[in-house]
Amino acid sequence: MSLLRELKRRNVFRVGIAYVVISWLVLQVVDVIAPILELPHWAPKLVLLIIAVGFLPALVFAWAFELTPEGLKKESDVARSDSVTGKTAKKLDVLIIVLLIAAIALVVLDRFLPEGRNQPVSPSSQATAEDEELAADETSIAVLPFVNMSSDPEQDFFSDGISEELLNVLAQFPGLRVAARTSAFQFKGQNRDIADIARQLRVGHVLEGSVRKSGKQLRITAQLINAESGYRLWSNSWDREFDDIFAIQDEISAAIGEALEIELELSANDEMSPGQRASELPSIPAAVSAQAYEYYLKGRQLINSRSRNGIEQAVTVLERALEFDPGYAPAHAQLAIAITLLKEGSGSYGDLSLDEVRERATPHVERAFELFPGLAEAYGANALLAVTNYDYPAAIEYCREALSRNPSYVDAINWLYLSLINSGEWREAGKTMQHMMSVDPLSIVGRINYSYMLGRYGRIEEAREVANELASQSVSGSYSAHALLSSDYSGEIADSIAWYFKILALDPDNYFNRQRLAVNFAVVGEYVEARRISPGSGWWVDALQQKWGDAILHARQRQASNPNDNLIKLQLANVLHMSGDLAAAQLLYEELMAAVGGGAIVDTSNTSVMPTARMA
Repeated sequence: MSLLRELKRRNVFRVGIAYVVISWLVLQVVDVIAPILELPHWAPKLVLLIIAVGFLPALVFAWAFELTPEGLKKESDVARSDSVTGKTAKKLDVLIIVLLIAAIALVVLDRFLPEGRNQPVSPSSQATAEDEELAADETSIAVLPFVNMSSDPEQDFFSDGISEELLNVLAQFPGLRVAARTSAFQFKGQNRDIADIARQLRVGHVLEGSVRKSGKQLRITAQLINAESGYRLWSNSWDREFDDIFAIQDEISAAIGEALEIELELSANDEMSPGQRASELPSIPAAVSAQAYEYYLKGRQLINSRSRNGIEQAVTVLERALEFDPGYAPAHAQLAIAITLLKEGSGSYGDLSLDEVRERATPHVERAFELFPGLAEAYGANALLAVTNYDYPAAIEYCREALSRNPSYVDAINWLYLSLINSGEWREAGKTMQHMMSVDPLSIVGRINYSYMLGRYGRIEEAREVANELASQSVSGSYSAHALLSSDYSGEIADSIAWYFKILALDPDNYFNRQRLAVNFAVVGEYVEARRISPGSGWWVDALQQKWGDAILHARQRQASNPNDNLIKLQLANVLHMSGDLAAAQLLYEELMAAVGGGAIVDTSNTSVMPTARMA
């Protein structure tokens, strides 16, 4: 009897096929439940290894043993006349058919049914597919910071502003992906190869230029380069009076748009000519005063520094811009954003109460909308105001409105991500993070949040790699990412404290990091040191020390001073609950749940739904 015939008789082939199909189904189940159960990133690999190792023993087992009505026996102990391998074969055939039907059904469901909204999703496979798509995307451009050719280094903000305004206009071209400012501006002052820059930014084209300002005279040059070939597709220069700056911006963006439309066939089915299409784009709101525009650019640059001192200076500078031109909508919107960033609390940079923020910022948002109803920055300001008060449904709506007007508005993408993650919209938050990393792959804030998201999925090693890569852009950003990973996901409190000390050596007045360091000290029982580092966190230190009377008193005092601040209300509710006053805590939790539209109440300090569990 041939070996092949004997393998068939003993059902070795059938067992092998059944093993492969079952293994595939098991791997699909593991892929689904791993992120839900927050299993380590190596868990699916371990399952695959176990399955692979077990394949050969399964075949050997099928060869050496036979399942008989009396039980499992060695094949050599079963007489040929008593063998039931034929009946077993039929059972295996049925099993294989059933398994194949299940596999086909799973493929069909995965292919055609929409994804669930609130299931956690690991970003790895999505990121890989998106990276491949972006790598081959030719309908994309990065606007590098125009070089300041003036003798005054202080004019850098002006040349940067020209670049950013062009970026904002180009972002409105249908079908054109524009790399965000924060990534493109990473290459300022660097004599880097265009192809290398384009590869890092994942774009097919690069716009670069220079600005020379002497008195009221401006000379602006610009050139559009194909990143792959290195060929210059278009170039031009303009000599204008400074007061004509907005007309120059419109002229440059229209010329670049025409070159891009011809080269990339954007909007090819439109009956208008390329020049006409470019001219139909929404124009940038223009200041009537050149001085107002200069102060606006400087204020926006200070906001992007994301430091308390810088943002406080931005408020002063933007107020100065509005003295020159009270009707300049972007300055109103940016002033509102700067004021809101100075609110007291986690993730903010100042000590203003919510009521003070609202009183000062809201009139500027309203005025910006009156002056320019479709301004993306005004929607962004409203989104940030909503985020600071726990109103995530409103923040999500405002962010999406802002992004519909400027798809490369990275601050809005970041605020949308934070709002989704704090609303329990895990899957949408993951997609938004991937979008932010595609639009702005070198964003410091984005990469910190990305490392934190990887930590949330248990992918600590990858998260650490992202944090390490950040060091070349921002040492303090790298330290911050490591500190958060150590305290929140690795349980290494001492390591987290060490990272925070490194941050404070660079930025001693950083409110957020002082607060996080104080919490770490309180967790390990160093209560005196915690209070010294962050006096404003005394209520939380009292709670950890189980000094409930002091903790409640301090929390109530903070809430009385900020009666409309939902984040402070949440802190009071948590303290009341932990102290055992469940009835008082429940009333506050119910108010908070109403504020978030009936969804989960999330503790934003560590993205935890513990407050919802306490309410339950």
